[in-house]
Amino acid sequence: MKWKGQTRGGLLGQRIFVFILNTFGLYPSYFILAFVAAYYFLFSNTAKFLYYYYHKILKFGAVESRLRIYINYFRFGQVLIDRTALLSGVKTNFKLIRTGGENLDLIRNMGKGGILLSAHVGNWEIAGQILNRLNSKFSVLIYENEHEQIKQYLDKIMVKRNVSIIPIKDNDLSHLVKIKEAFENNELLVMHGDRFRDGTKTIEHDLLGKPVQFPLGPFYLAAKFEVPVSIVFCMKEKADQYHLFASSPIELTGASTAGETSLGVQELLDKYVFELETVVKKYPDQWFNHYQYWN
Repeated sequence: MKWKGQTRGGLLGQRIFVFILNTFGLYPSYFILAFVAAYYFLFSNTAKFLYYYYHKILKFGAVESRLRIYINYFRFGQVLIDRTALLSGVKTNFKLIRTGGENLDLIRNMGKGGILLSAHVGNWEIAGQILNRLNSKFSVLIYENEHEQIKQYLDKIMVKRNVSIIPIKDNDLSHLVKIKEAFENNELLVMHGDRFRDGTKTIEHDLLGKPVQFPLGPFYLAAKFEVPVSIVFCMKEKADQYHLFASSPIELTGASTAGETSLGVQELLDKYVFELETVVKKYPDQWFNHYQYWN
């Protein structure tokens, strides 16, 4: 089973979350979630991939690995509920601890745009609370077929929106023109560097001791356009608390030849893997790649 370019959870699921949040509030929604997570724990066909992650990759024992599968589903549900609450304007009082938040100011002040590179761990949308403070424009790269209906639905319920969407179309490079324009306007491009679809170019690197294919695109863009990069994660620590981590700006310069670009790609990938491994080891139950991830 591979990732097919679409995130789990459909339009119906989003509507159910909004209904529960508006009817019962945040914490009662977590209570209901406990039963939903139990259903996934018992019947989801992705449990075997999570077991491999916990037992073979992180080396947890068999019993603890199975317990953590349930915790993973519960955390994933919490993240979806928190995300929907934030986007739909449901009153929340999330506290946000910042480690390296000043690095985002540094990138903005460089005046040449930049890339915020994250992964499918934690809850990226909550980081929007600190991104709003930057008073910068943001662009998000998404596959055109990913959540198109959900995106239209969220457009109706979102209280405010400070980002633009750059769709990636199959066999079409028009998004590169929009990316170049975004950098020229000192916009920050938000991307994930941990997933790819069949047919896209990849680059291999060990992650937690076993080889993984990473999408080449995010790392190539940073090297080719020579824009600063911050590796950013936003992790849930308590029911009402998240922790934002933003690395120091990574600047790749002099990528004027194919060889220099390749070196820049490798340098950035090395740093990205290091940061990703660090956060996964600290928050092992917020790994949300629910498919056969390792080669």
